Amino acid sequence: YITEEEVTALRNCADNGDLPLRDKAILFLLLYTGIRVCDIAEMTFDCIDWNDEKLHIIQQKTGIPLELPLLPIVGNAIFDYIMEERPSNNESHIFLTKNNPHPPLKAFWTVIQSIMVKAGIRQNPGDRKGGHIFRHHAATTMLGNKVPGPVISKALGHTAPDSLEPYLHADFIHLKECAISIEEYPVSKEVFVL
Repeated sequence: YITEEEVTALRNCADNGDLPLRDKAILFLLLYTGIRVCDIAEMTFDCIDWNDEKLHIIQQKTGIPLELPLLPIVGNAIFDYIMEERPSNNESHIFLTKNNPHPPLKAFWTVIQSIMVKAGIRQNPGDRKGGHIFRHHAATTMLGNKVPGPVISKALGHTAPDSLEPYLHADFIHLKECAISIEEYPVSKEVFVL
């Protein structure tokens, strides 16, 4: 899963201007909302309520509406992309390819890989590199900040109560609180000798 060091590297990469504005906006949506890549791909201008600072999406996986706060860091990144870099055309999807005639972006895997290369993270064989790791990061960050499970499930757009279970095992901070100390139990020296 994404470590805090990797989050710092991603933020530094975005803040230093190493990413195109489109990729920065996509990164911030992934990092700060936890919404699915397929939902970012289908985002249209109607999904953003600039006045009330909210995102309104219909989840591709479930067909269920999801409303999230539009954090300033995310909103500013999307706004910058729209105003400064996005090709001007009649397409309602927000994220477009860079090639004429600029259809909606579908190759998010490539974008995510490029972001990770520029940030210098996840370059070893076997490293998880897909968009879902950002969703996992959002869930575990909320867990680490003691956000109640039902609130996390709602923010992630879960429809089943047990959908949060896969994220719970990575909540190391709270798992450590449940651990039992073995200091009171004698352990022979040979246990620690290899």
